Amino acid sequence: MRRLGDLEAEIMDRLWTWGRPATVREVVDDINKARPVAAVRPTAALMEDGLGESKDRSAALLHFVENMSEEELAALRRALRNMGRQTKQ
Repeated sequence: MRRLGDLEAEIMDRLWTWGRPATVREVVDDINKARPVAAVRPTAALMEDGLGESKDRSAALLHFVENMSEEELAALRRALRNMGRQTKQ
């Protein structure tokens, strides 16, 4: 049997602890309190799919960013800053 990945385990821990059904939004919001980058992951996957299919990658990227919430933009900025720090090391 395959072990859960880190994020999967985090999600399941919350559901087991809460002992009740929860919406995706509830889980994501709770994870974002401790792990702000988690908000970016679903958006990043959508962006990757859209960019892969676009003939104008810059326009596609701009479209995604224009439609992000303030929380998503803040999380994206943090992720980009962290990524920049990692590449400089």
